Amino acid sequence: MSTGNWLRISYDRSDYLIDLDRISAFCHSPNGKLTFWLPESSIPVIISPQSDLESYNRVMDFIKQKTGQSFLD
Repeated sequence: MSTGNWLRISYDRSDYLIDLDRISAFCHSPNGKLTFWLPESSIPVIISPQSDLESYNRVMDFIKQKTGQSFLD
């Protein structure tokens, strides 16, 4: 489920509602994993197309929309 710039994901046995507008940096590794850190947290959230394709695509679309940049270009 996602609406606006909020994203709901299940990660590490917990459910998260994430305001993507508050994430200041995203990291895309060569193996396709997308990593970001929640505000005021030192624990990374890692999603991949294999583990959660819908959320992965939503975040990638958000990055493209906000920055005009794509990790996949």
